[in-house]
Amino acid sequence: MNSFTAFFTHPVVLIGAGGALGSNLRYGIGHLLSEVAIPIPLPIATTIINICGSLILGCVAGSVADRTQSTYLLLGVGLCGGFTTFSTFSLELVEQLQSGKFGLAFVECVLNVVLGSAALYLGLMLCQCKSQ
Repeated sequence: MNSFTAFFTHPVVLIGAGGALGSNLRYGIGHLLSEVAIPIPLPIATTIINICGSLILGCVAGSVADRTQSTYLLLGVGLCGGFTTFSTFSLELVEQLQSGKFGLAFVECVLNVVLGSAALYLGLMLCQCKSQ
């Protein structure tokens, strides 16, 4: 393996490249959804991104048996790590609780956790490695 290939297949480079792509996708999709979203008090862009990210991660995790493989590092750790917005979800949830919007906080929590987990499970089932 030459130094060019070694550099571009290094885990730090793969994760960084995937993370940069995922973060930019999150920003772009979040911006687009905020422009066209139905005016509701729930931060729907974060919810949609988390559910889609969970589905993508389920597909990646289901397709790649070795979690040290370049594909998993690029897409699973990098892209999905940069794309999903769990930290943003947590912040929005706490802000809703702090402002007394307990019902909305509960709905957002259920949508993100239950539908996100269901989407990840669906991705695993759709893309499960045949060798397992």
